[in-house]
Amino acid sequence: MSDKFKKIDKEFCITDDSVNVYGYRCLTAGLMLDEVKKNPIGYYLHGTDEFPREAGVLVRWDDFRKDGDKVFAKPCVNLSHPRGQRTADEVESGFLNAASVGKIKVIEASNAKNLMLPKQDKATVTKWFPREISLVDIPGNYSALANLYDKDDKDLNLSDLKNYTIENMSNTLLAASIYAALNLKDGDESDVVNAIKDLVDKADKADGFEKDLNDLKAESVTKQVEDLIAKGTTDKKLTNELAASLKKNFAENPDGLKDLIDKMPAQVSITDEINKDEELKKYTGKSWDDLYASEELQGIMTKFPDLYDKLRAEKYPNLKSN
Repeated sequence: MSDKFKKIDKEFCITDDSVNVYGYRCLTAGLMLDEVKKNPIGYYLHGTDEFPREAGVLVRWDDFRKDGDKVFAKPCVNLSHPRGQRTADEVESGFLNAASVGKIKVIEASNAKNLMLPKQDKATVTKWFPREISLVDIPGNYSALANLYDKDDKDLNLSDLKNYTIENMSNTLLAASIYAALNLKDGDESDVVNAIKDLVDKADKADGFEKDLNDLKAESVTKQVEDLIAKGTTDKKLTNELAASLKKNFAENPDGLKDLIDKMPAQVSITDEINKDEELKKYTGKSWDDLYASEELQGIMTKFPDLYDKLRAEKYPNLKSN
């Protein structure tokens, strides 16, 4: 650690769920700690006339830890600050024991009664983060005011909060949420309108694309089923009646249909068998040479492979089968 900085092994409670002296509370569950860790700095008493913020950052916070509703952190004091060494001495000697969150950015808040605790008469801040965390002598007093800020970074002081209705609070928070969701800076409402129109256009295009994609997928599935039925019929595995039934039952399941048809044997009619037997009789008693001379060997090889193999073995007894 550089001599210009001093990390002190002492934990400070920087926030909890309790009601503060101003009548509101900030829930630990809603603390956006990742935002805090991006720039975990602090001052002395949130900045004083003697040591204003322009004097520089006094403290950086490390080793954040949650324990129930309490959040703890350890200070690393900037000894180059005009009050740095004095602050480090006061912390180590136990004279400076408190920390206070400052410039609180309110993201969401609620006036719900079930969130209210005794002595609480202001809104419950349910999503928030502080811009800085200062070392203070007396937490919660007016010299260490933990200010609230709205979407425009304007103070929400005590008088504001007294007159802040749930409608006003909701509208302010809704506007801030909209700017954040659209990735816009607080400003011209026309930017919000244009951004929303752009989102609507993109949503319409996405819906149209999804519909086209679904239609294309349905057409592909239908063609797969039709092709499988046609092949099954050609292969004499399906009767017309069975083909119609399978086409309906497997209309959206071509994989299941293919698996079923692959396992089915070809259907052979009795008439086909009789005709085949009658044709086979024409070749009874004929030799290989006879059939070769009549140019019938090719047809026999295709229709009656067993007979073909038998005649070839007789003609060429020493010829090995492939």
